[in-house]
Amino acid sequence: MNVLIVDDHPLLRQGLSRLLELEGGINVVGQASNGIEALRLMDQLEPDVLLLDINMPGMNGIEVAKTVREKHPHTEVLVLTIHDNQSYVNEMIRVGAKGYLLKDAEPREVVHAIKKVATGETVYSTQLMERVMERYHHMEMQYGRLQSAAAIQDLELTNRELEILQYICEGLSNKEIANALFISEKTVKNHITSLLRKLEVEDRTQAAVFAVSHGIFS
Repeated sequence: MNVLIVDDHPLLRQGLSRLLELEGGINVVGQASNGIEALRLMDQLEPDVLLLDINMPGMNGIEVAKTVREKHPHTEVLVLTIHDNQSYVNEMIRVGAKGYLLKDAEPREVVHAIKKVATGETVYSTQLMERVMERYHHMEMQYGRLQSAAAIQDLELTNRELEILQYICEGLSNKEIANALFISEKTVKNHITSLLRKLEVEDRTQAAVFAVSHGIFS
């Protein structure tokens, strides 16, 4: 199995090359420090797997992967990057990458992923999937809050009032809320006055009880 390594950090390229050459059945046929050089070597070497970074000078990894998919459909692309941003993952999948690893992956995970993508399988790093799931659960919680807020939408609470109500439920003082939202303490007081009026309660404690009993922040 022939592998081409593309990364703008020479120490990383050399380290990966040594790691892979110690593994039976993997042959590092070349290295490139940028996207333009990578495409030139692709034309010459036609590797089985392209191990590719995203941020590089001249041409980024997304553009490289897209071109490889069009011109070298038999080469599988495996991304190795520091970026765990979901938009990068989505874009690399869109342009045809078969795998996406983070650079804090274990060496054996990199070797395993290369072998998997070479057979056409899709591979994502354990760390990445854990982070994606954390974000998914956070989004689920946010969605649940939005549903609860929608249930009392007739109260016509603003987004800022909902933020302040949540901080009240968490026991923050007006000063702490002001610091958290980067607004003045006077502005916080004005929002709370409006909030109490809309909820038809007399004080912060009653507002917190209302929020909990109506499941606004469940």
